[in-house]
Amino acid sequence: MASIMVLAGDFLQGDGEYRDGVFTLRTSIHPWPGITLPLSSFKRIEVANEDSINNIKGAIGFGVAGAMLLGPIGAIAGFMLAGKETEVTFLATLKDGRRFLAAVDSATFEEISRKIPS
Repeated sequence: MASIMVLAGDFLQGDGEYRDGVFTLRTSIHPWPGITLPLSSFKRIEVANEDSINNIKGAIGFGVAGAMLLGPIGAIAGFMLAGKETEVTFLATLKDGRRFLAAVDSATFEEISRKIPS
């Protein structure tokens, strides 16, 4: 299961998930169980932006561990060791003409893009 953030478009802004070829989008109008969109309903997806972001939880964890072991220098080193993730913002067009802009991690985007023509 991968987390997705819908940013704009024909669906209200909100979060969702991607699992086993199905998007589930939760909005204020459809909070539970959400709107389900199988990949077969997608016409195409296009990359809008790719950003490298720090994994904040990992950075805090490594920073605290480094501080406990080596003090302030260890905290700085631990923070710098934290991994970076690539977040992909993409535009999805459905076969019925609806569109939305969403953000997801790069690994999930690669999986989705292999299954949908771009």
